[in-house]
Amino acid sequence: MEVKLFHTNDIHSHLYNYLKIKDFLHNKKRQHKNNMMYVDLGDHVDRSHPYTEATLGKGNIDILNEAGCEVATIGNNEGITLQKDDLKALYDNADFDVICANLREVGGEDPYFKPYVIKEVNGIKFGFIAATVEFTPFYKALGWEVSESFDWILRAIREINTEVDCIVMMSHLGRYDDESLAMMFPEIDVILSSHTHHYFEQGEWIGDTLLAAAGRYGDYVGEVTLEFEGKQLVGKRAHLYDTDLLTSSDDHYYEIGRDMLSTVIKDSAAPIERRLYSTSSFITSLARMVRLFTDSDVGLVHTGLIVKSFEGGTLTEYDLHKVLPHAINTVQIELTGRELKEIFNQASQHEFKDEIIRGLGFRGDIFGCFVAENIGYVQSEREYYINGEVIKDRRHYTLGTLDMYTFGRIFPQFRYSKKVYKMPEFLRDIVKIYGSEL
Repeated sequence: MEVKLFHTNDIHSHLYNYLKIKDFLHNKKRQHKNNMMYVDLGDHVDRSHPYTEATLGKGNIDILNEAGCEVATIGNNEGITLQKDDLKALYDNADFDVICANLREVGGEDPYFKPYVIKEVNGIKFGFIAATVEFTPFYKALGWEVSESFDWILRAIREINTEVDCIVMMSHLGRYDDESLAMMFPEIDVILSSHTHHYFEQGEWIGDTLLAAAGRYGDYVGEVTLEFEGKQLVGKRAHLYDTDLLTSSDDHYYEIGRDMLSTVIKDSAAPIERRLYSTSSFITSLARMVRLFTDSDVGLVHTGLIVKSFEGGTLTEYDLHKVLPHAINTVQIELTGRELKEIFNQASQHEFKDEIIRGLGFRGDIFGCFVAENIGYVQSEREYYINGEVIKDRRHYTLGTLDMYTFGRIFPQFRYSKKVYKMPEFLRDIVKIYGSEL
């Protein structure tokens, strides 16, 4: 007997693709009837889409219900782009099980979601275990703890190993952790892999464990075929379907989201220009807002944050969302004067200005140039100033900037600095707070 296991991951609210996947899954359900299951591995929610923003992700859950999802786990976009209470409420209307072994409330001992679930198909018992990536400081800022994923996975394996015929790991840990999982826990039959946006056209093997992954944005939908003789798993294979080859469906969710974000922020707002290689009044104001919001000495942002221009006039939440669709929070970083000058000089080189940036919460394309606020440099004196005072090398200062700069690539030195993440407000929320400056 064959059982089909369909899987999606990292949809990131690309609902145009997902609606095609939903219709595809309905067809597969008619074909395979009760011999199939469908699971999602997280990051289905992405607040860059107006429908997701307007419903705080609950609209995504409705669509997962419509697609016949049976089990889902959370990715970092569900976990750290929603306020704690919004994540708790996200799955209130879910018709599927939500599992995650390594997420718990600060001070709690047990996982907030179930660590695993057992599903039965024609007498065969499947044990699904899930874990999500350990973005520890971001979760802690929201009142969550997410850590020790391998320990929690081992605990779940021990609890279900003698109870099930097949163990499926639903991982939002990333490709390299998944490869380690396969080597450390040969009890796992299949690892459904995600987070790092990789894909395996026909799966990958590590020992006797099959790894399957379906890329990102709904570009693919994955299928794992499991063959049983009695209750013994005797064969497994993976396959991807390219959604470009699937029948298109009308995506009306964008318009729904636009209508839901019709609240007026300001009646007579100034225009917002998209300039990648020079500053503008808005991007300078944004740097100042970030500095004020983080209660810092200096602000630092980049011009590519402005994704769409705004012509001026009545500014709604939808308009602002188009300008700043990013899942980016702010952070206050403590630096010595010497370090702050080093960062300012590095930013002034604009080495990323032409790069296309993917991920890190950034939902634009070209990075653009850095814009610093409340710091000055007098070349003739070779002195740096904050509020008219010379920056002292050994004195400590604070920089208000973006969390995406702390992941190591753009400013590697931030990894070792003292940081206070300001969550859950995104940049567009900060603009609304200081809206009188628009």
